[in-house]
Amino acid sequence: MIRYGLTLVAVGLFLLPAAVLGQTELAAIMRDEYALGLTPTVRSAGMGGGYLGVEGVQSMNPAALARAGRNVTATYGIYSHDTGPDAHRGRIDATLAAPKIGGAARLMLDHVSSDGADPTMIAGGAPMEYDSTTLGLQYGRDVSDCLALGFGAYPYEEANVDVTTPGGTMSGEGMSQVGSIQFGALGRLCDMVNVGVQVIHIIDELQVTLPDGTKMQDDFKIDYVAAGVAITPWDGGLVVVDYWNGDVDGRSAPGVEFDADIDRWNIGVEQRVLDAVDLRVGSNNSGLTAGFTWRMCEAATLDYAYVSEALNDKADGIFGETEQHTVAVSCAF
Repeated sequence: MIRYGLTLVAVGLFLLPAAVLGQTELAAIMRDEYALGLTPTVRSAGMGGGYLGVEGVQSMNPAALARAGRNVTATYGIYSHDTGPDAHRGRIDATLAAPKIGGAARLMLDHVSSDGADPTMIAGGAPMEYDSTTLGLQYGRDVSDCLALGFGAYPYEEANVDVTTPGGTMSGEGMSQVGSIQFGALGRLCDMVNVGVQVIHIIDELQVTLPDGTKMQDDFKIDYVAAGVAITPWDGGLVVVDYWNGDVDGRSAPGVEFDADIDRWNIGVEQRVLDAVDLRVGSNNSGLTAGFTWRMCEAATLDYAYVSEALNDKADGIFGETEQHTVAVSCAF
């Protein structure tokens, strides 16, 4: 569910009647919701998806890695759509300190596929199957006691989509292009308050093959600027608030263009309730989230997150409402 959202833009244009072509903007911004660089970790997802001011591997702000230690995390999630095929998502993160240059680096491998046993219909009543694979890299380091900077890149992302229509199978392939990058900064204002900012630019090449063999190809661009704050107002507590402003634009077919503006708030709270347990609750652009961490031992943790409306911006779009459940096991070494 990463790169396939791009392909759905073009696919939807040939399946939707002219009266609802305006809904292609909703299909277009499916891509940003599933991009690995914009996907929160399980801990962040449980508290509304906020992470920009949070330090450590639980944040997807690359600057947050500046003081991270060695860690491996394995994640599994399922997205249950009202009107689309369920999706299974697997992800592995490996974070290593970089003693020679300072800071830490993270390697991420993410794979998503639709449930082949349940090819539920999308626009126009057409069965759809898809899969995607993404490789991501991030690096962050301190430039002072109060400031960390970070960089991210996504050198390989590929997705394949097959949609069955009355006239035959329509297929699409999306590939990331050079220049899909991410920059982040983390400021430590005091012991209780961190602020974070992030800029991300994604550029993709989409190729769609129609049942008659006709091919169409074009680029899609996604740009975001985001800022957030993380506050630790009491012992074991954490409050996060992030704001994202983005733009998705491109053309999926001659004469059919779109330009969608996106505003998103992520708000959440975390509280340690036992020595080994943290609880979380939040709101992801008004959708409810919840989660917990169980520290199974000194080096291993189990995390869970629930998101009631994972694609809340697209609640009336091609997949309807989406419920998300995700678990992760992390090991420090």
